[in-house]
Amino acid sequence: MPRVIGLTGGVASGKSGVSQILKGLGMTVIDADEISHEILAKDDAVKQEVVKVFGTEVLTVGGAIDRGKLGGIVFRDPERRKALERILHPPIGARLWKRAQEGGDDVVLEVPLLIEQGGHERVDLVVVVYATRERQMQRLMSREGISREEAINRIDTQLPLEEKVSYANYIINNNGSVEETEEQVFRFYQVVRGKEAP
Repeated sequence: MPRVIGLTGGVASGKSGVSQILKGLGMTVIDADEISHEILAKDDAVKQEVVKVFGTEVLTVGGAIDRGKLGGIVFRDPERRKALERILHPPIGARLWKRAQEGGDDVVLEVPLLIEQGGHERVDLVVVVYATRERQMQRLMSREGISREEAINRIDTQLPLEEKVSYANYIINNNGSVEETEEQVFRFYQVVRGKEAP
């Protein structure tokens, strides 16, 4: 029977890199962030609710949701972040699980807040991509061009990775080289395709 695999980790821990490797190995990966972008871009009811709560300052000149501006607001203010989550999480979850059930093979759900939202209880396996807090900060500062303080704020919006690891059936340690990560992902892939318990 096909299994649903929950892939999670912290911000800038390397989830997307692991997803890309799994895709390259032929696995179906459904990304919650991509679904979030789709909904913000195409779902008028959600867009109207976001503007109602956050104001027109989160719109681009062309009238689309500016995710950069929205992110800048919610990462600084926990209450406003919760307000955005209340708007976005129900439609994201509905699409995510609908797509998960459409295929006839194992599927990987890449969900940053899988554990925080209780989604780990609905999947067959939980895979956590781990990186040290310092490594997360360095990657985030480099990738987003933000200050150390802003990086810390973003990391602190999620459960500490040390805590997420306690929920894992399988851990990918992403502190080393790309080759070391690829080797771990391939070993995990062999476990899943061999239908062995990790």
